[in-house]
Amino acid sequence: MQHAGRTEITTLSERTRGKLLRIFVDEDDRYEGKPLYMAIVDALKAAGFAGATVLKGIEGYGIHKTVHAARTFDMSTNMPILIEVIEEDSKIAAFMPALRAMVSEGLITLESLELMRISRGSS
Repeated sequence: MQHAGRTEITTLSERTRGKLLRIFVDEDDRYEGKPLYMAIVDALKAAGFAGATVLKGIEGYGIHKTVHAARTFDMSTNMPILIEVIEEDSKIAAFMPALRAMVSEGLITLESLELMRISRGSS
């Protein structure tokens, strides 16, 4: 692929075994005075993870069976939050003790997968 006089080179890594880590928390959850989802993303970044995605739900409920919904007639602000991370098995395993210390209530899921990293550079 060419862009403005340069050729873009796409590199595809070999397949690696990895994990999809999903962390389900509430928007109002806190860790050391900061929103929990932000604290988790900061900790992931500090631990050298390649990336994380935070998704805000529009409706959901958890163990307490209280439905939180983003409806115009509902004033609920404590919406469900999902943090997704894909990384190599060993990195996820090393991060789990820190994650358990941060999350006092929520749900954590792990799924095995194969991952291939794509990178683009120019020549």
